Amino acid sequence: MTELLISAGVVIDPASGLEAPRDVLVRGGRIAAIAPAGALRPGPGAEVIAADRCWVVPGLIDVHTHLRDPGFPHKETIESGLRAAAAGGFVAVAAMANTEPVNDCPAITAYMLARAAEVRAAALIAVGAVSRGLKGIEAADYDALAAAGVRMLSDDGMPVDNTALLTHALESAKRLGLAISLHEEDRDLACGGAINLGPVARTLGVPGVPPTAESERVRRDLELALKAGAPVHIAHLSTRESIELVRAARRRGGHVTCEATPHHFSLDSSAVLEFGADAKMNPPLRDAADVEALHDALADGTIDMIATDHAPHDPGSKSVSELTGCFGREHREWPLRAEQARAFAAAANGVIGLQTAVGLALDLVHRGRIGKLRLVELMSLAPARLLRLEGGRLREGGPADITVIDPNLEWRVAPEELLSRSRNSPFIGRRLKGRAVLTIVKGEVVFHLSPPPQSVVAEG
Repeated sequence: MTELLISAGVVIDPASGLEAPRDVLVRGGRIAAIAPAGALRPGPGAEVIAADRCWVVPGLIDVHTHLRDPGFPHKETIESGLRAAAAGGFVAVAAMANTEPVNDCPAITAYMLARAAEVRAAALIAVGAVSRGLKGIEAADYDALAAAGVRMLSDDGMPVDNTALLTHALESAKRLGLAISLHEEDRDLACGGAINLGPVARTLGVPGVPPTAESERVRRDLELALKAGAPVHIAHLSTRESIELVRAARRRGGHVTCEATPHHFSLDSSAVLEFGADAKMNPPLRDAADVEALHDALADGTIDMIATDHAPHDPGSKSVSELTGCFGREHREWPLRAEQARAFAAAANGVIGLQTAVGLALDLVHRGRIGKLRLVELMSLAPARLLRLEGGRLREGGPADITVIDPNLEWRVAPEELLSRSRNSPFIGRRLKGRAVLTIVKGEVVFHLSPPPQSVVAEG
């Protein structure tokens, strides 16, 4: 089907400031027309989708996704991850380099892009490693990676401790027009901690990670970026101190962007008592005051975008069997026994998030913390700008990468509906309000909720 009409939805486009009922006509993978609702007539055989009560927005883009492929197919594959992304409303995701082998050379980039091209789902944006093997010693060949199709550099999962290497990477990324995303962690200050330093860590009897482990590394890296005159992107910001450092760097003329994750702005460290290792991530969930600071920064523009940090893990990696019965609302047998504390500390960090991101982010809208246009800016326009993609806006002649969202659809996060190969999420069983119901990539419907929005074929 080469022509598609999305009728009577509320188009929300932060690039133009448009928030009004509109018809959107798609033809040949591009947006052919945007007009007041009821003004457009489809051609014979066109598919017509009634988007009443729904938002029609530029396709959502995630700048921080772990697809685990190559190397860890029991956790995720490129196919399963991209299908989960499409089901979450994402038209494109930036796939981090911490695969096995690491995406530090053109051959791995080519493999990832080729596998993604075989999947009728979200697009894959390749992220190349800053250092060979993510070891932080030797720079990857950035020119070769850029030529192979990489659009961002990151050693995410590992901080870049070597200042000379990071300065070289910042300067190279600027020269090549690539984004560079930094995992901010001072490992000496983190001291092998498992969760945020504070009451929950003391209750469980596990070592804690102080907020300074993030903020002091943010401080150092912002100084390096300012000295190099290079743009920098800070991944998964989580503390009040880090937010203030970003604001200060911008006042000094720094080109700094940053992201926050749904799990960091939806949960605080107390969630670990209920969900155990499914609420263990790096950076860890912080205090309630940090969560409130994230809300303020999302609203005032300090935080530029929402990113999922989708990090699938199998039960063994999360020490599920060793920790059975150790956590929950009614559980009070703490601190953990020594062997349980060791298992918890050894559990892998991260949560899946591609299919829950929209519902969790919409909670900020429903509670009046941010507006509709701001939400779409955070999840589409700003990510597109960071990755220098053509999308992120709805305009005639532009790419038909479109997400249709029902903001009021109430649903329960059911494990059987998740398309990821993993289930490590503290949000399973939670009721959310709002979700993506239709995802269109280059004019092709790659996901529709079952049952989909009302759809008919125009008669000749």
